[in-house]
Amino acid sequence: MSQQEDNNQELFLNPMDLLLNEDWLRKSVESENKVGGNINAGLDWGDALGELMLNPELFGRLITLRISLNREVRLLLNDWNLGTITSSATKTARELLVQKLKQPTPDIREKLTTVLERDELFGEEFISNREVLRELITQMLTIEDWEKIAAVAADSLKAQIMQYAPIEKISA
Repeated sequence: MSQQEDNNQELFLNPMDLLLNEDWLRKSVESENKVGGNINAGLDWGDALGELMLNPELFGRLITLRISLNREVRLLLNDWNLGTITSSATKTARELLVQKLKQPTPDIREKLTTVLERDELFGEEFISNREVLRELITQMLTIEDWEKIAAVAADSLKAQIMQYAPIEKISA
């Protein structure tokens, strides 16, 4: 099989299979080194990315953490009884969390790494320690992020109300 055919075979594999394939991860890191850049398709962990990508268990934990944070922010917003705007607030909060996971500040990256290294948190499908997740959410989302979530929720509520508001007809 030629090199091109070999590369094409990788395109049809499950991405999770690739992440667990040390050979593929090493090739990816080598490819980045050859071009002198970062071709990590979205994650910007700086120098720590190579270490993260070469450790499939740690990278898998990052995926579990992302899923757990999404779940926890949904539960948090549900607890606030926001009614029909819960969905738009949750969607915005999740988008902001993903953005923070992809491009964490050095401080947030340190906090994420600390959580990823805690073996006791990663024995199940989700992280069940809600205190750890809520603390991480409060550290990741800034006041500006919460203002954006509130603004999106307010706009959503306004749109819903205006949909049912009586429209005055102007007669000529």
